[in-house]
Order: sequence, then C-alpha cells, then structure tokens
Amino acid sequence: MKIETSPLKFQLTPFKGNSFYKIQFVFSNDLKSTLGDKFSFQIESKVFSADFGQELKDEASKTIYLGLGEPEKLIFRKFAGMFMKFGERIMKWDGIGLEIHISKDITKLFSADRIAYQIANSITIGSYSVSLLQTKKKDKTTPGSIALVFEDKKLEKQAEEGLQKSLIVAKHVNGARHIAHLPANYFTPDDFVSRSKEIAKEQKLTIKIWDEPQLKKEGLGGILAVSQGSELNGKMVIIEYKPSKPKKKFAIVGKGLTFDTGGISLKPPGEMHEMKYDMCGAAATIHAIGAIAALKLPIHVIAAIGVAENMPDGKAIKPGDVYTAYNGTTVEVQNTDAEGRLVLGDVLSYVSKNYKPDFMVDLATLTGAVIIALGHEAAGVMTKSQLMREAIQIASDKSDDRVWELPLWDEYGEDLKSDIADLKNITGGGKGGGTVSAAMFLSKFVDESIEWAHIDIAGAAWRKKSSGTQISGPTGYGVRLLVDLAETLSK
Repeated sequence: MKIETSPLKFQLTPFKGNSFYKIQFVFSNDLKSTLGDKFSFQIESKVFSADFGQELKDEASKTIYLGLGEPEKLIFRKFAGMFMKFGERIMKWDGIGLEIHISKDITKLFSADRIAYQIANSITIGSYSVSLLQTKKKDKTTPGSIALVFEDKKLEKQAEEGLQKSLIVAKHVNGARHIAHLPANYFTPDDFVSRSKEIAKEQKLTIKIWDEPQLKKEGLGGILAVSQGSELNGKMVIIEYKPSKPKKKFAIVGKGLTFDTGGISLKPPGEMHEMKYDMCGAAATIHAIGAIAALKLPIHVIAAIGVAENMPDGKAIKPGDVYTAYNGTTVEVQNTDAEGRLVLGDVLSYVSKNYKPDFMVDLATLTGAVIIALGHEAAGVMTKSQLMREAIQIASDKSDDRVWELPLWDEYGEDLKSDIADLKNITGGGKGGGTVSAAMFLSKFVDESIEWAHIDIAGAAWRKKSSGTQISGPTGYGVRLLVDLAETLSK
C-alpha cells in the first residue's frame, strides 16, 4: 500500500510566461487606493468590496483579487484555509498555475514560514480527493505549479523552511485522510499492518507487529477482548524512530478501531457507517512518525497503535464480562461500546513498561461526549502534566490543529470502581463527564513517572463542513499537531 504523493510543485520565485493566474490580496481599507482607478465601477457598485474571501477576477491580466477584509480582524487559520478551494481548483485546470503574492502588509501580521507552511498545506490538502472508490472517470489534467512570491525578499529563507516542512507534512496528512476514508472492508487490521510497514520502509524505521498468538503470550487482554467478536484478529504495531544521540524519548499511542459496531452494546443504526473513522487516532500516529522521521527531528519517537474491529458475534465479549489487561488490572466491561479504552489501556501500559518514555500522548476518537462539549472545532486535552499542557498548546498554536483543555480531576474516576474487578470501563453516574472519566480510566495504565496527556479527537477527526485549515470529511487531524509537539519536546 503505497503512500500517496502529490503532483503539485511549489516554488518561491515568480513564473515566466503567462500560463498562470496571479492572486493579489486586497484589504478593504486599501481598496480604493489600490484598485479604485482600474475597477471604479465594481467598487462603487459594491460588486467587489474586498470582504474576507470575496474574489474579483480580471481575465485580461489573469489576476484574481482576493479580499481579506479589515487587517486587524484577519484570523490566520481562516486566511490559510482559503487556499483549500484553490487546491481543488488547480487539479481541474490543465497546465495552469498559481502565483500567490504575499505583501509586506501580510508578513507584518504573520511570519513568513507560517504563511508558506500553511498555504502550501491547504493547497495540497485541498487538491487531494478522498473519493477513492468512485468509478466515474474524470478528465485527465496536468496541474500547473504554485509560486509563493514574497514582496519582502529578506523573508525568502524563512519562507523556504516553512515550504519544505509542508512538502513532507501535507503528504502525511493526506495519507492519514486516505486510509481514514476507506470503508472497513477495504481497510482492515491487516491493512493497517501493511500501511505501517510501508511507512517504516520508506523512512527506514524499525517495526514490530503483535498478532493474536503474540497478544495472548504477552497478556494484552484488552485488545483480545475487543477483537474476539470479529473474524479479523486484533494487532499491536510499534514503529520506532531513533536519531543519533537523542536527548528525550516521546511515545505516541493511537486507537485503531477499523470499525466499531458497539459490539453487543450495539450502536444505533443512524450514522453507524461513520464508525469506519474510529481509527483516526492510529492513522495520525503512524503518519506523524513518518513525517517526524522525514524531517529528521532530534527526538526518539515510538509510535504504538492498537488495532481491532468491534463486532457483535456469538464469541464477542458481553456486558459484565471481566478481562485482565496487560498491566494485570482486571476490568469489568459494563458497556462493550466503550471499547477503545480497553485497546488503549493495553498499549499505554505496554509502552510505559517496555519503552519508559519521558513524554507520552495518546490520540483517540474516544467519546461522543467530546463532540457535545467542543463540536468539531477542537480536540479535548486532558493531562496533569504542566509540561505537556504547555507543550501541546505551543504545538497547537503552531500547527493550527486546535485543542481545548478539560479537567482531569480524580473525582471523575471514583465511579470507575467495580464490585467484582479492579475497574469497570464506564461510570455508573449517567452520561455526564464521559470524556473525562474515559481519560481517568486510561490514566490507570500509565506509569506516574511519565509526562502524559490524553487527546480525544472524536470531533476533530472528521467533519461535514470545512473550517479554517481543517477540510471536510476526514481531516487528518493530529499529524500536524504531533509533528510540532515532537519539535517542541525536542527542545
């Protein structure tokens, strides 16, 4: 399973010839002074007022004037996100490129590397369609190149750093989107292993795979419990990137449920098809380590995923059953639809014991409750580590993968006590605080010496409408965040 590549080419120098459109940005307060002579009719008649996102196309000069509204109200993620539509457009054009002019007014607001990075990300992400199984043939086109032309030439070196980073990271964001959108009959636990091997091969990384016999031998009871109702065996996969003389060790753990019916605690049928996205945490995890390795970041990274399919077969685990997790904890499963935490518990405890990382995060589409709390605009972060709290916020600000912190108070874990086992997998106090009680469950499987944070990406992993730098459908959320988090922790 080859990792996707983009046909788009980027540069920081102007084009020669005329087979391209220019994009010129216009602030509303500069409209008359910059375009008043040439487009007085359009301005006076309010056809073009340079409101944010508004376009005026001048075919004579092949120029698209793009409104940005008032400069003091310009939000970066919305500015960068505008270019997703241009990514989609350029794939329909044949041999026509884009020359995007970045004025000094814009580089006074935002850094050149951030501008280059996120504009290139948005174009590349917008250009990649995840409608992979449609049979209707599309017209073959050869997209033109994209030039980012900075008015302040002194910023070109800085812009080049952002652009080169994007060429690596956007590829892996699209890779995560690609596998996330595949239906469960096209992307199974075995396919997850194949994809992981391909990433490891491309970057010359070490990889280990635990199939059912190894899971039983090691006592990874959570993964086995979840997968026992499926004809497909569960897996644990660990990819390792170790540069020379790294100072710190960073573990990333991802939930990889290739499909989640809820098991015996069956989900309602409406929107159940979206449960193919229950592996987005693992998708982000393996693609993030691919990007981190390609960027040669100076930090030792372990990417570990638990992969399974949750089905309601006659062999499936039942409400009230008890299993033993990798760390010896006995768990009463009161709801088989709270299965992701069983898989993650095993992987977290395995990585804690055998790799002893300095820092660890897990990404999981874990609870619907986080969507109620935050919608699709941000992931929920829960941690008791001040270091991880600050590092994740820095990474979020840099990557534009937004996060919002929820409390991780011990009180939320009090109702996880079972009357027959060490823990039960849900609280008995109704639906309130479900995202945090799930995090408290996971905390029981993490060594207290590790700086750890849980990130619930259930809302951010896929969405029905684009927002800022997050595209509609599977977003690839987490790849950019993890890359910048690795970079932050390495310092």
